[in-house]
Amino acid sequence: MSNSFILENTVIPSVRDLKQLSMALKSVSPIILLSETHIGNLQSLTRKCHESNKKVIVHLDLVGGLNKDPIGLKMLRDLFKVDGIISPNVKIINQAKDLGLFSIHRLFLLDSRSLETGLKSTNGSQLDAIEVLPGPFAKNFIEQIKTYKKAPVLAGGFISAKEDVKELFNAGFHGITTSSSELWKTK
Repeated sequence: MSNSFILENTVIPSVRDLKQLSMALKSVSPIILLSETHIGNLQSLTRKCHESNKKVIVHLDLVGGLNKDPIGLKMLRDLFKVDGIISPNVKIINQAKDLGLFSIHRLFLLDSRSLETGLKSTNGSQLDAIEVLPGPFAKNFIEQIKTYKKAPVLAGGFISAKEDVKELFNAGFHGITTSSSELWKTK
């Protein structure tokens, strides 16, 4: 799977509350991020997303009941049929990529050291894209991130206003992940 399914200026619904799934399925985004799920409902949620022609990404740390190991990743691909994962762990990113899963490397900006360490960690990462949190703060470092690693860059976290979305796209982010459903453009 190539990184081409992250279209320029995509607002990716991050579904934390299953009551929001139907609205996310009506969004124009080709991707749905299932932020908080568990192995008991993941298969049916993925099926619903695929029936609406949406790719499914999960945050590996937030899938309840699943081990973060090669067997867990194979289950995500083979049993639960997810299309990709988000993780801050380089080893997990590379294992997922080896299995053909779309892999988004999540970076947290806590201070200058975390930025430096995070960027260095992408050196050994077979990532398809990078997600940087918190989004509003990440815009200050977009050029540095894009210079360091050639990959689509997403912003996530604390994005709750249309002005945030506009500023982040103007800054150069390819996409945005947000749980603020009022920002999900619907068809």
